[in-house]
Amino acid sequence: MRKFLIASCAAAFLAACQTTDGGTTAFSQANKPTVVTSKNLAAAKAASKAIFTRPTLGFKVARETDSKVLFNKTLPANVNDNNPLKDRTKGAPVSFLELTFQAEGGKTRVTGDNWLVLNPKEANKDVFNLLATPDGARLQNKLNELR
Repeated sequence: MRKFLIASCAAAFLAACQTTDGGTTAFSQANKPTVVTSKNLAAAKAASKAIFTRPTLGFKVARETDSKVLFNKTLPANVNDNNPLKDRTKGAPVSFLELTFQAEGGKTRVTGDNWLVLNPKEANKDVFNLLATPDGARLQNKLNELR
């Protein structure tokens, strides 16, 4: 009985020590996936293009500036079959991924954003940000490859 009581108290103590951080690990527009890499800005941009244009990811570079790279890919129309936003989607959705690069004393901070345009050919495009979905964590994992 004493062992059970000690084990129960220990479990309760450990559970009490587990606190949430107010959502700081959940990604959103205010808390975008970010990584600081030891690469300089040019090397970080080149590495990011190599990562995101892999055949397994299938993105293409849509636009590039000194501090940003915008990737996109058209998803197959059958992606709508399992899409919870199916009723809002017309045609093949287009996925966009934007990386922002900022030099920081020999290192580079890379911040990502990810969204989906559900009806890209319509006048009123329906934009859905993907950071709060599992895609936000997947983007963070890909950014971690830049380290």
